[in-house]
Amino acid sequence: MLEYSKSEESLEKAKIDMRIYEMQAEVSKTLAHPIRLAILHSLRDREKTVNELVEIIGVSQSNLSQHLAIMRQKQILETRRQGSNVYYRVSNPDINKACDMVRAVLLDQLRQKQELASKYQPQ
Repeated sequence: MLEYSKSEESLEKAKIDMRIYEMQAEVSKTLAHPIRLAILHSLRDREKTVNELVEIIGVSQSNLSQHLAIMRQKQILETRRQGSNVYYRVSNPDINKACDMVRAVLLDQLRQKQELASKYQPQ
C-alpha cells in the first residue's frame, strides 16, 4: 500500500511540474519578441505611457499597442489610468531579473565567440 501511494504521489508531482513547465513556456513565448523585450527594458525604472514607449522604442503606436495588449493578457504588464493617460508597468520585478540573467548568458556567449574569432584573425 505504501509503494502505491508513493507512486501516486510521484505522478501527482509530475503533473504539477508539467503544468509549471507549460506556464513557463507560455511566458517564454510571450517574451520571444524583440519589441516585447524592449518594452520590458523601457519599463524597468518606472511606469510609462504608450506615447513615451512609442518615442523610446521607435515603433508605431498601433504596433506597440498590440504588443502591450498581449503582455497585459499574459499578466506580464499592469496598467493604471490617470486622466486620459494609461500607464504601463511590469507586474513583477522578477521578470526583469530573469531577462537580465538570460541577457548576461548571451553576452558571455558573444564574448567567448569574439575571443575565439580574434584568435583566428590574420595578424
